[in-house]
Amino acid sequence: MDLQTTGLKITAPRKEILNILSSDPLSAQEVHQLLKEKGFNVDLVTVYRTLELFDNLKLARKTQFEDKVARFELPSDSHHHHLVCIKCGLVEDVEVNERKFVKKIEETSNFKVERHSLEFFGFCITCQRINI
Repeated sequence: MDLQTTGLKITAPRKEILNILSSDPLSAQEVHQLLKEKGFNVDLVTVYRTLELFDNLKLARKTQFEDKVARFELPSDSHHHHLVCIKCGLVEDVEVNERKFVKKIEETSNFKVERHSLEFFGFCITCQRINI
């Protein structure tokens, strides 16, 4: 699905939010700051509402890490997880083949998994070098 097929009014800020989300998962505050830097005069509440709307319409995907800050990214064709630096906050995508893991959980717990989220927390290469 894209913005045109939703029936929503296509505004310049909405289009730019989707352009901004083509990178790493970003918080509403980060999206708001990037919009301001690009000359868009959009308030933070509008950014929050737009991101939530995009999540509901599956134009974006909401994710949360340990800090409980909602972040948004474009949906990916491949299921992926994240590496999160606990010092600087860097977020990187990582693909993990978790089929066997999920199947084992379903077999041992008699629980049908519909979706899951898996994040890895540690130190990026830059923060590792600083800590040495």
